[in-house]
Amino acid sequence: MVYKYKTGVIVLSVCTLGTFSLVEASGKGEPRSIGTSSWQDMSTPLTAGEGYENHRGSAWCDYNNDGLLDLYVAHFGAFDPDADYLGSPNQLLLNVGNGEFVDATTVELEAYDGLSHHPAWGDIDNDGLPDLYISQSSNSGTESSVLLHHESLGNFVDITNGAPINMAGILPRGVAWQDINNDGYIDLLVANSNGDNKKNRMLVNTGTLNFTLDTSLFSEDLKESRSIGWCDYNNDRLPDVYITNGAEDNSDVSVRTNQLFKNMGDGTWIDVAEIAGVDDIGHGRGQAWGDIDNDGDFDLFVGNQKGSDTGGGHNRLFRNNGNGTFNDITAWAGLYESFRTRGVSMADFDNDGYLDIYVVNFGNALPPNHLYRNNGNNTFTEVGDGTLIAGAEGNGASASWADFDNDGWIDIFVVGGSSEFPGPGMNRLLRNTNQNGNHWFEVELCGMYSNRLAIGARVTISYLNSAGHPKTQVREIQSGSGYNSGHMLRAHFGLGTTEEITEVTIRWPSGIVNTIFEQEVDQIIRVVEDSTFAYDCNRNCMPDYLDIENGYSLDENNNEIPDECDCTGDINGDGAVNVTDIIALIVEWGSAESIICDLDSDGVVGVGDIISLVSVWGSCD
Repeated sequence: MVYKYKTGVIVLSVCTLGTFSLVEASGKGEPRSIGTSSWQDMSTPLTAGEGYENHRGSAWCDYNNDGLLDLYVAHFGAFDPDADYLGSPNQLLLNVGNGEFVDATTVELEAYDGLSHHPAWGDIDNDGLPDLYISQSSNSGTESSVLLHHESLGNFVDITNGAPINMAGILPRGVAWQDINNDGYIDLLVANSNGDNKKNRMLVNTGTLNFTLDTSLFSEDLKESRSIGWCDYNNDRLPDVYITNGAEDNSDVSVRTNQLFKNMGDGTWIDVAEIAGVDDIGHGRGQAWGDIDNDGDFDLFVGNQKGSDTGGGHNRLFRNNGNGTFNDITAWAGLYESFRTRGVSMADFDNDGYLDIYVVNFGNALPPNHLYRNNGNNTFTEVGDGTLIAGAEGNGASASWADFDNDGWIDIFVVGGSSEFPGPGMNRLLRNTNQNGNHWFEVELCGMYSNRLAIGARVTISYLNSAGHPKTQVREIQSGSGYNSGHMLRAHFGLGTTEEITEVTIRWPSGIVNTIFEQEVDQIIRVVEDSTFAYDCNRNCMPDYLDIENGYSLDENNNEIPDECDCTGDINGDGAVNVTDIIALIVEWGSAESIICDLDSDGVVGVGDIISLVSVWGSCD
């Protein structure tokens, strides 16, 4: 990981010999697909959840701001014949690099008075320290969900403070954060599944670590909701809401339609699901929004939990027509299959420029999980490598994706059922080891006028394909969505063999638009809202020059880089000057533009820089 100082952004670059050789061997051309997927099981007893019972959900976030994505895992609890289910502690897994995680769970983070479902990260007070909400239920309905405020680094405090945030007496499931009223503070939407009071909840953030109940969106009981998702499906710059609804009392036959609430922009909402063509009746569970055909409109994939041969329904893929309506293209796309699906995800797992689909299934006698490759023509082909990506039959509960090793390839954390390690049903951390040579690009955002994690922001990249034709891709930053899952809060793009991005446009929730030009591929950039030409190497959402001017950071060598970011010679950012830095320097040999590799400041990367690097050999500590 390298901070390369380029106009307008902070760049985190991954430089390894293997990556270099693959990139150099490729030229401009059409996207290459994976054919078969390639994964490495990185699970350990810790990440697999050994000793924990009945896993349910997970969410990724860099909670300690070190540039590595960490993972929170929610556990539903152990089965007890007399008490039905007993709560089980949750886990916070700290990413320490090299594919390793350590247990960072505190008493507050265990949060196991209830049966945990869906964890969701969000910075409720915009202080740069991500906070955490965990939806919980219980057999009695007395235990509450939990809101943990991240008061200081690694120190979480329970600020649930009763109604309306605790949800006691109801059974909350899906959770999502979004700034509903565009005041710069994220608000909370919670989907409730059953109990005497079945209303879903929209809670407005007051900006003072408190929330108020807003009934403008949900005014009726009924729906047995399972998941929620925010997406601006009609491109009017207002976040809309989709709810998947299950069967009443868990019966095999669902009688409840899903709902799409259109944001009218005046504090009112209209359910347009039937008009839009997405009022699916199928025992809804997971949902995933993404632009599968790169036409600029967000499409929708819905996972349905089939209850029996007659109950539930098929999973559904709805293509956005761009006029407020959708077409059901499930059969055409090759996805018309009936599983007991729970979690669904969209991500570009093979970096070919098209979003793929991952399906997590549950139930002992039904098929395993499925990965579908997007063929680029609104059809999909199932790919796999045996049991790794498919998992053990019928033990999936949900899945969340992230680039946890910062190599540009999307990895998957699959939440399983309950079993002993390393048997079926345990959680699996799967590292994407694809080596097809495709390029990638990631964008991490820091809001200044918008909410700090930039939830609701839209990132669009533009580039030319091999024929010189302009192409675009778009992503939206979402927290929650899916089924008990929280994906990484970065925008990830696969690029095939494209070697340069001509333009990156960020549309922030505040309405501010930032545009960045001519970006290299195979890098992670970090952009601060409305500060395009300022750098933020220490990831505190303050431009580096202000850190230095205000005395927050030292700059003893006056190179305008805060000393905490400045380790001369550590080109790949692994905390030491070693052989990998020599390799990274050779990649830039002869360049007059690579400031990070021009160690002797003579204007070009050459022999003098090798000498300078060797002179500071060793650890940065």
